[in-house]
Amino acid sequence: MELKTEILIIGGGASGMAAAVAAAEMGAEVTVAEANAAVGGNGLFPRGIFGVDSKIQRKKLVFADRDQIFRDCMNYSHWKIDGRIIRTLIDKSGDTVNWLMDRGVEFCDVVHHIPNQTPEVFHITEAEENVGHCVIRNLKRICEEKGVRILTGAKGKTLLKDEKASVCGAVCETKDGEVVIKAQKVILCTGGFAGNDEMVEKYYPGFKRELVGQGGGMRHPGDGIRMALEAGAKVEGNFTMEAAAPKIKGYDALNLFLGKPYNVWLNRFGERFADEGIVYNFAVSFNACLRQPDGQVWVVFNQALLDQTLSDGKDMIETIHMPPNVEERLDTTMEQAIADGVFCKADSYEALAAFIGCDEETVKASMEEYNGFCKEGRDGWFAKDKRYMLSMEEGPYYAIKAGEDMLITHGGIRVNERFEALGGDYKPVENLYVAGVDFGGADADVYNVVMSGHGFGFAVNSGRIAGENAVKALK
Repeated sequence: MELKTEILIIGGGASGMAAAVAAAEMGAEVTVAEANAAVGGNGLFPRGIFGVDSKIQRKKLVFADRDQIFRDCMNYSHWKIDGRIIRTLIDKSGDTVNWLMDRGVEFCDVVHHIPNQTPEVFHITEAEENVGHCVIRNLKRICEEKGVRILTGAKGKTLLKDEKASVCGAVCETKDGEVVIKAQKVILCTGGFAGNDEMVEKYYPGFKRELVGQGGGMRHPGDGIRMALEAGAKVEGNFTMEAAAPKIKGYDALNLFLGKPYNVWLNRFGERFADEGIVYNFAVSFNACLRQPDGQVWVVFNQALLDQTLSDGKDMIETIHMPPNVEERLDTTMEQAIADGVFCKADSYEALAAFIGCDEETVKASMEEYNGFCKEGRDGWFAKDKRYMLSMEEGPYYAIKAGEDMLITHGGIRVNERFEALGGDYKPVENLYVAGVDFGGADADVYNVVMSGHGFGFAVNSGRIAGENAVKALK
C-alpha cells in the first residue's frame, strides 16, 4: 500500500498533534502515523504546561521575565544545552498557551508547582480533565476538521530517501503489512526511548534500570531516534531522565507523606544521606535516592508529623498530581501496605531498624543526631532548611519503604531552532524535522523541575514550530 502527503508526522503525541494542527492550518496536506491504537501517547498525562507571557498570566498580573527565565534555565544546566533552542521555546511558550486557548483548551489558572515559586508558569485546567487530555482532545478535533489523515496502529520503520539523499517519506508497519508513505517533509515525534533497554544503557551509562520502577506513561522504543540516525542525523550529547523519588508504586495514598520535606530519609544501613527538603525538586531527589545501596530509601516520620500532614491537607503538587479522593482511601491503603511489608508502624527506633533490616544502633544514632540538629536549628550534615526540621523524639513512628521511578526520557537528535534534524556537519538532513522528546539540547544531566511543565510545553512548542517551518519550507 502506498500513500502520498505533503507533511508526514510520525508519532501522534503532544508534539505530533501540535505539528499536525500547525501545518494543516497553514494549508498543508498532513498525515499522522501513530503506532498505538489512538493518538495522545505520553501527551495524555501532563497536569500542566509551561508558558511565559500568556493571557492567563497577564490577567493575574504575573509578570514572567523571558530573559530571566532564559538565564535561569541555562544556568541550571551549566550551559550544556542549546541557547538558541531554549530562547526559541521560551519565547514561543506564552503564545502557544494562547494558541491552545483559541482552539478550545480552557486553562483556568497559572499556579506555583513548587512552594514559593515565582513567577508562576504552570498553566492548568480544571481537575476533572487534566491539561494533557484537554490538549490532545482539542488538537485531534481540529485535525479532523482540517482533514488531517490519522493512521493508528502504524509504527514507523524506516525513512525513505530519494536519489539526492533527501528524506522523502517513510515506511510504516501495520497489522496488515507495510505502508509506504511518500512525503515532501517528515517530522519525527515518537516519544523517546524509555522502553528500549539497549538505548537506555547506551545513553545513560551507569544507570541502574533494574532498580528503577516504572512510573506513569508509555514506554516508547525510540523509533524516531533510530530512524533519524539511519537517515544521517546525529545525536545531541546530553540526555535526561524525567524521573522522581522517593516513590512507591501501587499505594498512591502514601504519596501524601512521601512528598513532605519534614521526613527523615534513611538508607538500608539506617543512615541519613540527604537534605530531605529537596523532595520538591523530584529530579534532584531521584539522584540522591538512586545513589543509595540498591536504590532503596526508608521515609520516616512520627505521629505528630502524620497528624500535621493530614491537617495541612494537600499542597499544590499533590492537588495537581494525586486523585481527589486519596485521603478517603488512606486508612485502607496503610493497612494493605503494612500487610504487604512496605509500611510499618513502630513504637521505637529499634523497631524501625528491624523493619529496615539494619543495625539498631545506627538507626538510633541517626535519629538522635537529627533530633539534636532540630533543637539547634541547624542540620550539621546537609544544611536542611530549619523550617522543615521538626524533632521526632516521640513515637509512634512510621516508615515507608520507597524507591525511584522513571517516566520518560528527554534527549536525542541534534536540531537547530527550526527543529530541522542536523547531520555530522551540523547541516540539516534535507526534509527531516524532529520534535518532542526525540530532539536533544533542551535539558542536560538533570531534568529542570524549576521550569515547571516545560517537558510538555517544549513538546507542544517544538511540534508547533516544526510544523510551521516544514510548511514554510514546502511553500
